[in-house]
Amino acid sequence: MIKLINSEEFSHFLRINRNEIIKRWMNKSEVQNVLHRHSLPIIDKNTHLFYQFCDCYISVIEWRASISECQIKIDFLQLLNNYNVTTADLFTLIMKLKNAIEQVIYENGNLSFALQSEIDSLTLQMGNDLATNFEAIISSNKNYKSENSNLLTEYKKAVDLSNIVSKTNPKGVITYVNDKFCEISGYTREELVGKPHNIIRHPDMAREAFKELWDTIKAKKSWNGIVTNMKKDGSQYIVDTTVIPILDVDGDVVEYIAIRHDITELEETKQQLRNINKAMKNKVDELYSMTNTLEEKAFRDNLTGIKNRENFEDIFTIEIDNAKASNVPLSLIIFDVDHFKMINDTYGHQAGDIILVEMVKLIEKNIKNGDIFARWGGEEFVILARQTEIIGATNLAENIRKIVEAYKFSYVEKNVTLSFGIAQLIAEDTKKSLFEKADGALYEAKKNGRNRVEIY
Repeated sequence: MIKLINSEEFSHFLRINRNEIIKRWMNKSEVQNVLHRHSLPIIDKNTHLFYQFCDCYISVIEWRASISECQIKIDFLQLLNNYNVTTADLFTLIMKLKNAIEQVIYENGNLSFALQSEIDSLTLQMGNDLATNFEAIISSNKNYKSENSNLLTEYKKAVDLSNIVSKTNPKGVITYVNDKFCEISGYTREELVGKPHNIIRHPDMAREAFKELWDTIKAKKSWNGIVTNMKKDGSQYIVDTTVIPILDVDGDVVEYIAIRHDITELEETKQQLRNINKAMKNKVDELYSMTNTLEEKAFRDNLTGIKNRENFEDIFTIEIDNAKASNVPLSLIIFDVDHFKMINDTYGHQAGDIILVEMVKLIEKNIKNGDIFARWGGEEFVILARQTEIIGATNLAENIRKIVEAYKFSYVEKNVTLSFGIAQLIAEDTKKSLFEKADGALYEAKKNGRNRVEIY
């Protein structure tokens, strides 16, 4: 027996939903019609037998017992016989009980096509056993109509009408196909019978899948899986397939029966969902990338690409707290371009922008990786030198001053110079006080002739 889901969980699920299953079963209009048509009263004793038969059926479905072990079936069948219930009506009761169970399983998300096929197979076995017992019970009933006595035949007919069914001999040659098989494949019965079953094999199906199928059924075990087949016109259809080996009295395989459910629309829908999910993931990744880019732009100066004032102020606060907590030095350098207004007025704002961009690239190459470089506004810039005392910050500023002064910028004939103000963090400093000290030093550099470095 292939257990399609964990047997203990499945058993527990069926047991806790027993009352709901019985309620749905007994309330089905077809069941009510059977009871009313045969005047079968729903009294406590009779209701109890219906409940016990449902428990018997559930025991079979959850693989805890076979129908032959359920003794209550005799009393149940005798009750039906007492009210002249026909085999067809018995079949209706069984099928509606099966439907009620499948509905509850489906609504709880546990019903797969494989499980449904397994339930079909178990119900077929039950039908065979019940038919045998029912025939024995009704044999003494003179009024019973013999043409309605074969429950198994009726059940097989129902399976044949609702599923795609075929039979093959042990070599895989088709010996029988039902109407639904012909309808979905596009072949006539005459075109199929006598042909090997690979007449409907789709070229996209891997050989390994069929090897597994044949290895399983030759070992006299049932096989279940999803198979893509090819119609006569070359198009495809997808079926959930169960192949069952039929054995003779000696245990040898005499034929194989394949029962299929058409799941083409379901599989195509699943593929569409996979495509949609993939497209959505790509879109989410694109939006995530755009968001990161926008966030990055929000923290960057539009002209020079270095950090902007807002971002620097956030980092400035954190770095001061870290420096104080770790007792490490921190220095702030503020500088601006000397006579930048004159450059703009003489050469134009576009030239001024180009000079700022060239200057920033030049400075970025000459500061440490850990230093925080930002545009404060206009032609004014700041460098936060981590773990750097005032002497190191002064040397850095002096080096930058010399490099910029010696560089030949676009558009301007004269050298571009910078003025610097530097202050080092002390225990009493806040962000405001440290900035004011460095800004004050910059003011001194301007007052003392520009193109120089001043320390607070």
